[in-house]
Amino acid sequence: MNPTKRLIVAAALASVAMLGSGCSGKSEAARDHAAESLPTRSVAVAPVGTGDVVKSVELIGELQGIEEVRIFAQVPDRIRTLAVDEGDKVKAGDLLATIWSDLQTEAVNQAEAALEAALANRDAVKDNLARMRTLREGSSIAQSQLDGVEAQFRAAEAQVRQATAMVASASAQRSRTLVRSPIAGLVTQLTLREGDMAGPGVPIMTIVRPDRVKAVLRVPERDFLHVEQGMPVRLSPLARLDQQVEGKVTIKGPVVDRMTRTGLVEVHLDNKDGKLVAGSSVRATIETGRRPNVLLVPAEAVIFTIETDRTGRALAFVAEG
Repeated sequence: MNPTKRLIVAAALASVAMLGSGCSGKSEAARDHAAESLPTRSVAVAPVGTGDVVKSVELIGELQGIEEVRIFAQVPDRIRTLAVDEGDKVKAGDLLATIWSDLQTEAVNQAEAALEAALANRDAVKDNLARMRTLREGSSIAQSQLDGVEAQFRAAEAQVRQATAMVASASAQRSRTLVRSPIAGLVTQLTLREGDMAGPGVPIMTIVRPDRVKAVLRVPERDFLHVEQGMPVRLSPLARLDQQVEGKVTIKGPVVDRMTRTGLVEVHLDNKDGKLVAGSSVRATIETGRRPNVLLVPAEAVIFTIETDRTGRALAFVAEG
């Protein structure tokens, strides 16, 4: 190689060496700068404790009266008067409403008139029978004549019994125009007013006993299978979440509804103080499981890893000393 080529090659090698040296210096400086720019993370130490781990289901339900009666008119006609209003307290047998009873009253009058006629006819036949018996004792009439009058008297008595039954039936029908409460409780959901048409298909009102209520809950299928009768339940009215009531699962329905994919659960509660209002919504928490006396650590301290076989492990750092 001539001297000129050797000089060019030497200069090229020197340039490469200098470039490599410069790149190496910049890389180390960048690493140092990146390390200095990383944020400092503080580490807190929390003690490990023991306690119970509770599994629960939260739901929204409705309070209803355990003893709740819808009041219907037994006679289809218009409401004449209402004797109560919503919120009124009533006793069993109290008058709630009256239905127009013109037709029923007319039927009673007709039945009573028929009874009077039957009584008058019986009395007349009875007097005739007494006279015929006297005549028969004197052999003034034949026995067949007396037998005929006795048959008339028996028929007259049957007519009296029939007329009496008609009066009782008409009176009972008229009494059905007086709507009375079958239980003691509070008047709720007054759906009809004076002048409205009442009948067997539309309730006039509802009577609820306020001292006992039930929370009606619809539990999703995935949770319903884990709910058992007797499990503890905490309830709070949505309007008063600070008011908590303790109860237990009283009734668990036997099936899951095909349409909603939920199961029915009822929690019966004492309500002698009247703080729980039927018809209001409640938040319920059903405790479906409890693991007692287990180690408890903060959730932030647990690290989950995924292994190559797609299984995972939960890890936590333990401070020494």
